[in-house]
Amino acid sequence: MCAATIVAVEPVRSLREHLLRLRRAGELAEHGRAKLGEVPSVVARSGKRAGIVDVEGYSIPFAFNTLSSGWHAAQALGVEEAEFRSRFLDAVANPRKPSSVGDLELRGPTDPDLEALPVPKYYEGDAGRYVTSSVVFAKSPDGEFANASMHRIRILDGRRGVIRMVENRHLHRLYTEASSAGMDLKIVVEIGANPLVELSAAYQAPFGSYEAWVANSLAGDTMNFAEVGGIEVPTGCEVLLEGRIRRDALDSDVMVDMLGLYDKPRMQPIVEFDRMYLSENPIFRGLLAGGAEHRFLMSFPVEVKLEQQLRNMIPGVRRVVLTEGGGRWLHAVIQLEKRMESDPRTAIIAAFTYDQSLKMVTVVDDDINPEDPEDVEFAIATRFQPDRDLIVLSGMRGSSLDPSSDQATLTTAKWGIDATAPMDSRDRFRRARIA
Repeated sequence: MCAATIVAVEPVRSLREHLLRLRRAGELAEHGRAKLGEVPSVVARSGKRAGIVDVEGYSIPFAFNTLSSGWHAAQALGVEEAEFRSRFLDAVANPRKPSSVGDLELRGPTDPDLEALPVPKYYEGDAGRYVTSSVVFAKSPDGEFANASMHRIRILDGRRGVIRMVENRHLHRLYTEASSAGMDLKIVVEIGANPLVELSAAYQAPFGSYEAWVANSLAGDTMNFAEVGGIEVPTGCEVLLEGRIRRDALDSDVMVDMLGLYDKPRMQPIVEFDRMYLSENPIFRGLLAGGAEHRFLMSFPVEVKLEQQLRNMIPGVRRVVLTEGGGRWLHAVIQLEKRMESDPRTAIIAAFTYDQSLKMVTVVDDDINPEDPEDVEFAIATRFQPDRDLIVLSGMRGSSLDPSSDQATLTTAKWGIDATAPMDSRDRFRRARIA
């Protein structure tokens, strides 16, 4: 990953501006041409590095890994990575409604043609070809609340797909309200959205707080908005679809989750599109399920929110990291400056309380890098005693993504590791430095 210092610049206004910024930083790989079925392998081999590939038989190139790390996110905002975290939290706390609504700035509308998009089948066991980077905008039936969130849509034909919604999350709640009122839920879908919009849509804001306004706040109130189908959406995307989630049509769906495991088959609603808009020379945005980018987009909002919650409770908390080995979902490392011997235990219990998906929490001192697995293991090896510093909790609510948990009750056992040095003998644990 390129670690060059970021010169403060304006936030990007679109995916293509972000791609240009990544190219200038030497972080965008050009992969030439590939067949559609080869694209998933190209993405997988790229790790976290951003890339773009021309797809045989399609006039639209395929971009990927544009938000696979905090460094990418900071590039989109034009700040250093450490500042991005605080700016994001400030935007979440202070969403900003745009002062005006203008034109969509896209070609169209035309009849929808999902088959014209270079949408691959990513895994052998997938139920079909998935649009994996869809930002879905919707309003409550009474028009009072709006929501933006990221979802996968499996293509059925040129104008229909199957949309995956997590039960009881905000889009599903709006869909349920509309269905109960005998209506389909009107939606707008953006593919290749502004990366700041994607990051905000990945964050589950409190119900009633519109994630698109979080993105506008993050961008310093510089985003342009347009009204599409009665919904105010940010401009600057590559593909926009207008349609509805049908209340009366379902289809079975099978896909890969963020841990790279197959989710159980589920009956999901069918979405039907009526209109399609395209940018000039559009770029398709793809995302590998279970890949680095999927894990980052899912975990970053959780990570920064948990860090803030723990810091409010325990002032010594410095960083919270959801680890790669835990799928950036099940395992966390908390770095803190210990002020009381009870701080690590308090942090462990609080982390499990705030984030029920966590299965293991490790607490380390502030001289340990929480992002370095070797550094964390060193802390466990030299500062942890299992009979004294291990916390085990049984029968706790866990994550549905963990196949080892009880899938009927979603309960699991959890463990916390206090890998911090005792306060009264810190010198004995001080690491030697070269003179």
